[in-house]
Amino acid sequence: MKKYVLSAVAVCLLSVLVYKNFSAIPDIPPGTVILICGASSGIGEELAYQAAEKGANLVLAARSEDKLLKVQEQALKRGAREVEIVRADFSDVAGSGVVVEKTLEKFGKLDYLVLNHAGLPFGPFLAAEHMQEPVFIQKIMKVNFLSHIEIALKALPHLEESLGHIYVTSSTFGEVPINYAMSLYCSSKHALNGFFYSLQQELIAKQSPVSVTVGALGLIWTPDIASVFENDPIPKDIIAGSIEGAARGMLDSYTTRPKTLTYPVFANVFMRMLWYFNPWFQEMTIAQNKPPGSHGNGYEATVAGWKEKTEKANKRRFMQGYQKSDQPSA
Repeated sequence: MKKYVLSAVAVCLLSVLVYKNFSAIPDIPPGTVILICGASSGIGEELAYQAAEKGANLVLAARSEDKLLKVQEQALKRGAREVEIVRADFSDVAGSGVVVEKTLEKFGKLDYLVLNHAGLPFGPFLAAEHMQEPVFIQKIMKVNFLSHIEIALKALPHLEESLGHIYVTSSTFGEVPINYAMSLYCSSKHALNGFFYSLQQELIAKQSPVSVTVGALGLIWTPDIASVFENDPIPKDIIAGSIEGAARGMLDSYTTRPKTLTYPVFANVFMRMLWYFNPWFQEMTIAQNKPPGSHGNGYEATVAGWKEKTEKANKRRFMQGYQKSDQPSA
């Protein structure tokens, strides 16, 4: 066990040492047309503000029009040239491409496509009957995976013209089973990785000017995440990344075009190493996530804890429509 941990630590330290310094990365050109899907809160909202400060033209898409209007107002105040908002239901896969059409209608081109939208259902799968319903599973895969493909296909001809770039927000959860209470989310992120890394390879093979970055994001301490997990013993100073850092990496990906954006670096690389080289990873992770004072593996206490988290999320309209199948979309 000791040798696995030491090897993981060594690789993590090396990764941190060679990681690019964000301050040396050139800014995006003013007037860059950026379409951000999933822009009403969290990382997408922060990305909109950082892009606005660089004088970008923005198209912001999400389900919640009232939230989008607030982000639009702030983005204009922070220096965006023009900001268009598009209310979009990404569970309608065939209709998802409208966000590209609206971008072209407004600006006549598209430089940077950011696929950041996702539903985040949480709770142990075997204890959550609504998650086991085929309709609910299909909805999550439509939002988190199939709509991304549809939008990318609609955008590709126009990105070819602008020598543009695609960024896809995936997750360490798409590589490592960090918590069994995130099974559907993990599944959708695995699917994203499989498709967009293959697309990345195909674009290189056909010598396309369009490049793809897959974002391997870990735990990002957004206001919504902080409110839901406020009572959990999470060592966020060690394993969590800031919302500002995540958005900065996404913005810089337009000019640097990395194949993968790993953030935060140390925690994510460490988790990968443990997953690949520690044969007791599953047991270790269960013990780490076990609620304090619970019995056995803490499964019953974990189920109760996730029900409480769902209630907190619903009060904030965080992931509304993704926690129970009968909830309306926002």
